[in-house]
Amino acid sequence: MKRKVKGLQRILKVRDTQKKLKEMALAKAGNHCAALEHNADRIRKLQIDTLSDVEAVNADMLSARMELSGRLVDAERSIEASMEKARQDFAYAERQNLAARTTYEGTEKLLHSNLRKARKAEIFKTDVRNNILYNIGNNRKKDRRDDG
Repeated sequence: MKRKVKGLQRILKVRDTQKKLKEMALAKAGNHCAALEHNADRIRKLQIDTLSDVEAVNADMLSARMELSGRLVDAERSIEASMEKARQDFAYAERQNLAARTTYEGTEKLLHSNLRKARKAEIFKTDVRNNILYNIGNNRKKDRRDDG
């Protein structure tokens, strides 16, 4: 039983490491999503600022604003696609984290259950060895075998 418990303890350490890795991946994916959302907000604000003040001094200035506006629209589309990919990655990381936690908790429960069984078995062995009536009965059986 001790060997089985030791094996489960090693497995539990591996599961704990896996759980920590999945938590770190989840945090990293969450930070990436937040950074992309922040960048998207900055692009939207810049686009609003560019379009709000439409007074153009000359044709070159108007052309520059139009070009900037077009590039901001392209950047917004690009970042929206990146945000969608990041959200999918975040959802995947959440599922992996949940699976790792579930596996860890199951292994932990199994380990504790086996530890309780091992303790009960050890207590039972100790009680049986110390039980005088049980030992007297065993000695009588031995005596009968020797007589026969």
